[in-house]
Amino acid sequence: MFALHLYEKMERVKRTSLKDIASSIGVSATLVSFVLNGKAKQYNISEEMTQRVIAKAKEMKYSPNLVARNLREGKTQLIGIIVSDISNPFFSKMIRIIEKRAYELNYTVVFGSSDEDPNTIQRLVDMFLNKGVDGLIIVPCSGSAKIIEEIHRNKIPLVLIDRYFQDLNVSFSCLNNAKATELATQHLIEQGLKDIALVVYNTEMSHNKERIAGYEMSMIQAGLKEHLHVQKISIVNPKLEVGKALDYLVRKEKIEGVVFSTNMLCVYGLHCFNEMNVKIPDEVAIVGFDGNDVFDLFYSPVSYINQPIDQISEEAVNLIVDIIDTGLPVDRTMLITEPDLVVRKSSLKRVLING
Repeated sequence: MFALHLYEKMERVKRTSLKDIASSIGVSATLVSFVLNGKAKQYNISEEMTQRVIAKAKEMKYSPNLVARNLREGKTQLIGIIVSDISNPFFSKMIRIIEKRAYELNYTVVFGSSDEDPNTIQRLVDMFLNKGVDGLIIVPCSGSAKIIEEIHRNKIPLVLIDRYFQDLNVSFSCLNNAKATELATQHLIEQGLKDIALVVYNTEMSHNKERIAGYEMSMIQAGLKEHLHVQKISIVNPKLEVGKALDYLVRKEKIEGVVFSTNMLCVYGLHCFNEMNVKIPDEVAIVGFDGNDVFDLFYSPVSYINQPIDQISEEAVNLIVDIIDTGLPVDRTMLITEPDLVVRKSSLKRVLING
């Protein structure tokens, strides 16, 4: 009842209307509507008049009646977001950027974590659709291709982020993953290292395959094919798996450098190297993925591949809102962002550090 009374009280407050704005500057309410809905150019409204209308709307603190507009258009202004793990700093930052950009476009987000489980993705999709979300942004996982395909087939606005399926005609916003591991591997090769390993999750997702491909191509081009070491880590108890992999690589393969393909794999790796009393970079040089507070606080600050998460996330929001607002089917849009390498002490040869 309290909510109902509050709503009624709010409704009694005088809301600035399109007619109020139109009357104040001596134009029609239709013209004001065209300007505020971004259709000024379409109807040949001058730039001067457009700016006058916008300025007056701001002055009069005009805000559209979203409830009425949503009822007319059948929209909720909600976007459902599914990431792998909200506790992962990479995905928590992604959510925050998406939330901020969505708010700027008059949308609100609801989100959940899949824990790399397709059944959880299906449950979250069903829940979000029952809430009436206008569209979905999803970080897919292994085994979720059929779910993604069904969403797309049912013409529900959808954008994938961070990962995608090569065989599905679904739009996505991702990093150039092959380029990322190329940068990291080539950097270690330039330090004079030969036995360089790549530590990745054991998944068939596109981003993982591309990161492996970038590493392998760089090693082969440098004439180091016989020094390839790809260690695939299970998502079940990954810290233990990373410990076993690093122990094997250090003790048996005598590796000189490691590229970690995700930030969490690198964090696990730092813990394990400490437990093994392996000195970074004196004994093993390392390159991580994404920034992380742990990378900064480690005794040997960690070099890492920086992926512009702001750009990746904002472009995903812009794309999903465009799909929602136009109501039109779109061809597959592939938004690919370029990485860069942040070089610090952890990946530099000892001679370079002392020199």
